[in-house]
Parts: sequence; structure tokens; C-alpha cells
Amino acid sequence: MTLLLGFCSFCIGAVIGATGVGGVLLIPALMYMGGLGTHQAMATALFSFLFTGILATWSFQRHGSINWAVTLPVCIGSLISGCAGAFAGARVSAPSLNLLLAAVIVGSSLYSMFPSSKTTIAARLGRRGNRNLLLGVGVFTGFLCGMTGAGGGIVSLPLMLLLGFAPLVSIATGQVLQSIVALSGSVGNYANGFIDFSVVWPVAACELAGLAVGVRIAHIVPVGHLKRAASSICLAIGIFIAARSL
Repeated sequence: MTLLLGFCSFCIGAVIGATGVGGVLLIPALMYMGGLGTHQAMATALFSFLFTGILATWSFQRHGSINWAVTLPVCIGSLISGCAGAFAGARVSAPSLNLLLAAVIVGSSLYSMFPSSKTTIAARLGRRGNRNLLLGVGVFTGFLCGMTGAGGGIVSLPLMLLLGFAPLVSIATGQVLQSIVALSGSVGNYANGFIDFSVVWPVAACELAGLAVGVRIAHIVPVGHLKRAASSICLAIGIFIAARSL
């Protein structure tokens, strides 16, 4: 692994820890600095999120930021669909996968930037409806991230902000979701032989170091700033993915 790839992995880990998104940037880093093909880079990046997700979950739980009533349905949905997404992704062209992911991210990010109405979708549905809604968010996120190698937060975060869930709770859910999506999706990727284990270990170590810094930032910055930062980063990443695909 080159020093530049290690530094980029550290910075990506910091962004993941602070906002719950940004892991998808590891894919082009692995392609252009690590020499991996598209499917290999997606699979290797996704596997590394297993470790960042575990550390982030422990860190956010220590701060009391995880609402498990919200997080568990999302994780269950993603666990169910992630492996199926990985098998589907192996049969779809990389540009098509990236354009699909970019469309979801950009659309959700733009919507979540508008001021929230007094009565959000989550508030209107109530507890039982929210569980089904969150399960659906998890199924969609797991399948799409299994296909593309993106970390769970890049899809779940803008969707949850759009639905009216609190920014820090949404970020915390995305942190837990990383490891769930990585575990489920990596089963399919391992079966297809896409994971490069010679690269993933040093990359994951650099990500973990950066993530520890990012988690501290997430619990210092005001909630309103977090929402704007998360939405802006999601939007920028979505545009970046679309431009790279086209």
C-alpha cells in the first residue's frame, strides 16, 4: 500500500466517523491508487467497513447516541438483502451500478436539505409504521450497498433525514449499518473472489485511526451543522460518482 492511499484511507475514516458517510470514496482510491479493478475495489472497500462499523458502533454507543429502536429494523433489513445485492452486482456493469447509486444519493440529499415540515413522514406513521418504514430503508440500503460496495450510511442517512429522523440518530444508525452491510455483502463478494485481502488490512487500519478522530468531531459539532454537513457531503459524493461513471 502506498503512503498516499494510506493517507486517503485515514481521511475517509475521519469523514465516516464524523458524518456517517464518505466510505464510497474509498472505491476510487483503491482503483486509482491501489490498482484494483472496479468490482475488486467495491468488494475490498465493503469488507473494510466491517471493522470501521464495529469501532464506530462501540464509540457511538459509549456516547449514548444510538437509538436501537430505530437502528435494529434498518440493520435487519440490510442483513437480509446485502448478500443478494452482492450477487446481483457481480452481473451488472460498474457504470450502471454507480449511476443508480448516484441518483439515489443526489435525490435524497437535495430533498433533505430543505427545511423539515412540522409533521414529518416518521411522525405521521407512528411507532408501528416506522418499524416497517425503517425495515424497508434497510432492505433497500443493504441491496444497493451490496451491489456497489458503498458503506450503508451513504444511502440510509439521506433517506432517514428525508423521512424526518434526527441527524445524530441517523448518523449513528449509519455507523452500525456499516458492519451489517459489510458482513452480508462480503459473503457474496468472497464467493465471487472479489476481495483483495493483501490490500484490505492496511487500508482498514488507516480507516480505523481516522474514524477515532471523526467520532470525536461528531459529538462536538452542533446537530444543525451535522445535518447540513452530512447532506452536503452526500450530494457531493453523489455528483462525484455520477461524473466518474459518465
